[in-house]
Amino acid sequence: MRRYSSMLLLLGLLGLFSISCDATDDESGTVILMGQILDSETSEPVPGAFVRVLANPAFDKDPELDILIEADDEGRFTVEIKLDFTADLVLVASDDAYAQGRRLILAIADRTIEVPTFRLLRVVQEEPDSGTPSNILLLNVTNETIGVIESGSDEVSRITFEVADSTGNPVTLDDQTLVRFSLGQQPGGGEFIAPSEAATDNSGKVTVNLSSGTRAGVVQIIAETDVIGPDGNQRTIRSKPVAVTIHGGLPDQTHFTVGPQRFNFPGLIAFGIKNPIGVIVGDKWSNPVRPGTSVHFETTHGIIEGSTQTDGEGGGSVNLISGNPFPPTGIAVVEAETAGFVNPGDPNEGGQLRVSAFFPVLFSGLIVIGVEPSTARLNQTYTLTVTDVLGNPLAPTTAIRVRAEGTKVKAVGHTEVELDDTSFIVLDDLGLPSSYRAITGTGITQFTFRAVEDLTLDESGVPTLETITILVAGPNGRLER
Repeated sequence: MRRYSSMLLLLGLLGLFSISCDATDDESGTVILMGQILDSETSEPVPGAFVRVLANPAFDKDPELDILIEADDEGRFTVEIKLDFTADLVLVASDDAYAQGRRLILAIADRTIEVPTFRLLRVVQEEPDSGTPSNILLLNVTNETIGVIESGSDEVSRITFEVADSTGNPVTLDDQTLVRFSLGQQPGGGEFIAPSEAATDNSGKVTVNLSSGTRAGVVQIIAETDVIGPDGNQRTIRSKPVAVTIHGGLPDQTHFTVGPQRFNFPGLIAFGIKNPIGVIVGDKWSNPVRPGTSVHFETTHGIIEGSTQTDGEGGGSVNLISGNPFPPTGIAVVEAETAGFVNPGDPNEGGQLRVSAFFPVLFSGLIVIGVEPSTARLNQTYTLTVTDVLGNPLAPTTAIRVRAEGTKVKAVGHTEVELDDTSFIVLDDLGLPSSYRAITGTGITQFTFRAVEDLTLDESGVPTLETITILVAGPNGRLER
């Protein structure tokens, strides 16, 4: 097979070739082939690629035709061929880093033919190039939140950094650097990172693992390395602190707290009155449990929202709503429960158990006022009883006012009172309404006062008591007597 490469070089990359056969003279002449070679992914030129021109073996008019030409810096090529006949040609574009491309061309004498663009697929990646490390960037965090040890959550997060040069390109092995890792802010529960240092790979990447400890909180991870600056002096470059949150573990009975906004609310007044019930859940290390921990609620009387999920501080709330069945004694018991670990020291430690707590709530009703004696008399001690219809205390913030009216008189004693929340006596630990009794008595449901001469008034006449007015107003309503 004859080659024409040396002739091409002499003609300045333009081929002038003669193909002999027995065709007639009117088919002879010169054909010019022009085209370009591009990268199929980037559409950038492939400079220095080669184009080989062959006779189509299917027609076999000149099987010895074999021309090789090199593309210029723009990936363009031009070849001029002298033909004695119309020919079917095969053009093969190739480069060491690309898969070959082929084109079938019908070459007609005295024509200039635009060859369809070759778009070659790169099969060999270019070796990356980089400069001196300049920045450390966060590339990926596998888990932005992890759980404390034995929490049931992921306890490890992988943090990957990328070391880049001043142009933003990842540093290669030629510019490899040793990166050190350290912790910034941390909860101090034994959390740790590993390895303490690592070298960058050919993509400038380096990875460190954070393992949680026994405390919840925020952990900061910092990466740094030493480089030689343009002035020849060593300097340290650092990443921005990367924050990973460690959440608490499973609920612990010792750290399970639940209670109402008010132990006494006017739940017997009407349907649909709400009393918020709050819960705070901690793990066995006294940290808030992981957010989204579900807590279930039940009540012996009224209606309660079924569950809540804890927030970042381990808290949540539901509403206790007045409604059937109403408690016959006014006392209902609310219970909250979730699941957690057995307390440390328990023989079954490591297994799950029911974590729960219950408490009483008083549904109070309309106001009832009683006064003994019932006649108004100066210098007499009166006993005032203020309760709801079941004899229980009224709701907190209830105001009690006693006023004496007449000449040169005033009321003294429990004349201006505002009630606090209700407390209970625990009769047993069965968690039933009958297990509790609301505390009553002096300052809660019973009060004393007297009507006496008002010596502060500069008035003449004999002190005279005409009436005593008692006003009770608050969440349970308003009543004057």
